[in-house]
Amino acid sequence: MTGTTCQSEELSVEQLLGNPSDLPVLPQMAAKILEEVRNDDSSPRKLAEYVQKDPVVATAVLRVANSALYGARSEITDLSFAMVRVGLVQVKNLILALVLRSQMADPKVYGSSGADLMSHSLAVALAARLIADEVGIDGNECFLCGLLHDFGRLALIKSIREAEGLSEPDLPPETIGLIDRHHTTAGEILAKRWGLPSVVAAAARHHHQPEACTEGARHVWVISLADALAHHLGLGEDADPSIDIDSHPALAELGMSESALEELKSHIPGLFETTHSAMTT
Repeated sequence: MTGTTCQSEELSVEQLLGNPSDLPVLPQMAAKILEEVRNDDSSPRKLAEYVQKDPVVATAVLRVANSALYGARSEITDLSFAMVRVGLVQVKNLILALVLRSQMADPKVYGSSGADLMSHSLAVALAARLIADEVGIDGNECFLCGLLHDFGRLALIKSIREAEGLSEPDLPPETIGLIDRHHTTAGEILAKRWGLPSVVAAAARHHHQPEACTEGARHVWVISLADALAHHLGLGEDADPSIDIDSHPALAELGMSESALEELKSHIPGLFETTHSAMTT
């Protein structure tokens, strides 16, 4: 399945993914949320009218607004006020993450990997937003890049499990290796199919090798650092202390200070736990 050129590699991955019509499509509600995310005229009331139609999403927003993270002195029950408390942009991101998690973590489709991958992607998205705010990059775009950076893995898991008729929750090691090798190309293909911003496709393709990126490079460096942080801190998976965050090349590329990194390390776990808990309980 290895190719000697980028073109042959893409052909190999497209064969793994199956026909274009077999690729996962962006859930309808997620597509609508993406439209709202890009709409500068959105208001808490307008979005609340939309969200309250889905009790699961509405409950998650209220849980986050009432968490210790936002210091609520009394219980918030009004959805519009909850959105003001959390922040409209963050609410949009939370809703998008929740919708995608509900659609893309089905164990019948993705086995034992889907939920963990979605948890990791949420951690990377949250870390990416904080990093972006620190270094002066669009945090909303970076959140989206982080949330979707590993969706190539999910697409390949789905396609391979269906093609090979796999019913066991865990994939064989050789299949995991195949997915590891090709998930970045698959992610780029998926982002383009969904008509997402070019920086999302770039982040999916280059988050393990940001130095190779020529378009949206700063966004990709943000995702690379956020991904490493999530792995290092064990957010959504077991911690990997072997990752040397303090020497990550993204720090120099983004002009990020040691003190900012330390503050990030201390803040991300609580933010992740609060958001993840709201989405899964």
